[in-house]
Amino acid sequence: MKTDYVRGLVYAGITALLWGILPILMKIALRDFSGTSIVWFRFAFAFPALFLFLKYRNKKPEAVLLAPPVMGILSGIFLAANYYCFLKGVETSSPSNAGILIQTAPVLLVILGVVLFNERFDRKQGVGLFVAVVGFILFYRDQSLKLGAGDYTESTLYVEAAALLWVGYMVFQKKLAGLHEAQNLNLLVYGTAAVVLTPAVTWADFNGGHPGSWVLMAFLGLNTLLAYGCLAEAVKYIPLWLLSVVITLNPFITLAVMHLLPTVAPGLVTPEAIGLWGYIGAGTAVIGVIMVIRKN
Repeated sequence: MKTDYVRGLVYAGITALLWGILPILMKIALRDFSGTSIVWFRFAFAFPALFLFLKYRNKKPEAVLLAPPVMGILSGIFLAANYYCFLKGVETSSPSNAGILIQTAPVLLVILGVVLFNERFDRKQGVGLFVAVVGFILFYRDQSLKLGAGDYTESTLYVEAAALLWVGYMVFQKKLAGLHEAQNLNLLVYGTAAVVLTPAVTWADFNGGHPGSWVLMAFLGLNTLLAYGCLAEAVKYIPLWLLSVVITLNPFITLAVMHLLPTVAPGLVTPEAIGLWGYIGAGTAVIGVIMVIRKN
């Protein structure tokens, strides 16, 4: 039905929006909290909220916690490391930079799917891979010249580590697909990630902070639940290739907000240092990624 199709696009659009503004909000939160504290709080917030929701829906969330699959635990460890490395990428460079470079993750996932799961890779995807690589090179060159090759390389390595960790997480999720309810697996992932990150938390971060900081942290926690919740709903109504395309557009949201925010709220974030070739590279990279992940 047409209404269901539109509903699916709306859910996918919400996910893209939430992921588009996420690196910007994390950059702002880094003013008052350390990276490990932010990442831990997101998982620690999401875990009880999802547990109560699943309990209310009578989904028996405690079952997966009492007998957790090993790959589910590994998923939590990988996602915790992914969140941390991505945030370090945001911290050491900028939201837009991290948002663009993390788009290597879906490309790597497609390549790994070909290697591990014998998935098809056609000529159009090959062209898309070439376009994406050219775009990433143009973007990298622009940013390394403006931000300094040494510092920029460090931030790039953090983001690419995050991309590889996300691919590992998705491989575990693919192996578990059909064996467990998706949201129950998410619960295990959030809980595992929170436990793994606990020793690294800077607890002094939580002793103060103004109300706005806590509202921001709460929203970062909600972002995980809302984005993945809308993602799960979108899957019901639209094809996966279309869902992937819509979600991959989220870096454009990051770029647009980062372009406007210094004017609307001066001093809140540092303006982006992206030149013309950087924007061309970013657009080319995202178009290439869409060509790679689109199956139809």
